[in-house]
Amino acid sequence: MAGHQTRTGVLAWNSRILASGSRDRNILQHDMRVSSDFIGKLVGHKSEVCGLKWSCDDRELASGGNDNQ
Repeated sequence: MAGHQTRTGVLAWNSRILASGSRDRNILQHDMRVSSDFIGKLVGHKSEVCGLKWSCDDRELASGGNDNQ
């Protein structure tokens, strides 16, 4: 898989999507059923993404970063 420019520090699975967070401050969403590198890109952190967690119903993704957001 391609997508992040720097080290990937955190991963979180839901029933069909792998979310990855990186030192590049981005969260990428990868659907293993699709051949593209990633299907979504979430931006907003001002520092490394260090935590990801899907909700119990797999509908929401929470993230935490070293920017304390």
